[in-house]
Amino acid sequence: MRLSIFLFLFGERRLRVERESCAAVLDLCLQDSLSLRFPQWEEDGGLCFSCSLRTAKRLLRLCHARGLAIEDLGSQGLPMLFLRLLGRPGALVGALLALALILLSQSFLWDIRVRGNERMTTAEVLSELRACGLFTGTYLPGLDVPALENRVLIASDGIAWISVNLSGTVAEVQVVEGIQRPPKEPTAPANLVASADGQIELLQVYRGQSVVKVGQAVRRGELLISGIYDSSLEGYRFTRAAGEVLARTERHIHVEIPLSYEQKLYAEGECREIVLNFFDFSLKIFKKAGNWEGSCDIIERDIGSASLGTSVLPVHLLVTESLPYRMQTAVRTPEEASALAFAQLEHELAALSREAELLEKRITVSVTDTAVLLDCTLRCIENIAVQAELEVDG
Repeated sequence: MRLSIFLFLFGERRLRVERESCAAVLDLCLQDSLSLRFPQWEEDGGLCFSCSLRTAKRLLRLCHARGLAIEDLGSQGLPMLFLRLLGRPGALVGALLALALILLSQSFLWDIRVRGNERMTTAEVLSELRACGLFTGTYLPGLDVPALENRVLIASDGIAWISVNLSGTVAEVQVVEGIQRPPKEPTAPANLVASADGQIELLQVYRGQSVVKVGQAVRRGELLISGIYDSSLEGYRFTRAAGEVLARTERHIHVEIPLSYEQKLYAEGECREIVLNFFDFSLKIFKKAGNWEGSCDIIERDIGSASLGTSVLPVHLLVTESLPYRMQTAVRTPEEASALAFAQLEHELAALSREAELLEKRITVSVTDTAVLLDCTLRCIENIAVQAELEVDG
């Protein structure tokens, strides 16, 4: 259906004339200069049309005076809508509040878009901006952008340059991160000592004096590379010993999986709370409480505006669910316990393989009345040199 802005603002009335009266009504409109809009001929020859409220009132009076059949199909437009709202005070107040909210929202920040960050996450950048006074819901007329940028540069260790450009109710934030300096290496004098028992396979000294040889067996805590130089000419000098000492070592891994264990049994029903967040304002819109007094698993979901069907409005829902449960004793078979033990062993071996070369492993499995026991003996080659700082007076 076509739309007339004039008729919508000032109201319109839809009228219908039977086939027998069409010619007389059209002549009457022509004589009195009455304007008709959007005429539609029906299959039976009748005519429907729209006109302004004033024109409809005059036309109905003239037709009734001349005995012409004309049907009033109803009125519509803004005046009719306003009259209907007057009969519903709650709807009228809601409409006025919505209108006021739309007008007022133009003075607040709706969205912040961050670009240029690589090491810092967007959440970290937004957190620093919030601490300096920029967040969704910020009152835009009171925002001093240059002062804000200066506050961010002073407060942030990771941002070296920032530009905040306001485009309506959206802030486009461009950042340049500072150069990440490598951490300073400690310089205090130190020895290298053995972290485990083993037989030395390879010895590489970068700094300091070696006190062991390849093929020598050492004990945990034994000195490997000294950070003290003893010279008859210069006396004692201290340094921070550095190097690698690869040794053949033996490790033991023990895994115990009980045959009986405690598991969660979830009860029927749940507690749920839904909070609507608009800008920085929160409103609890739903809460379903239960009578459970025991333990609960808490699950929180933050549903953003995109999930609600809009990527513009700064609105999201925070849904909190509480799932009640009680603990009950369960029993697993020895086969199931063995599978769990081997899975845990594989996990520990994968972590160990990142720092040691595995040469051999021996596994024994035993089953008791209460548990499955797995013992693994490993032979490997690893760097056993660790630094132990020296206490030097003066």
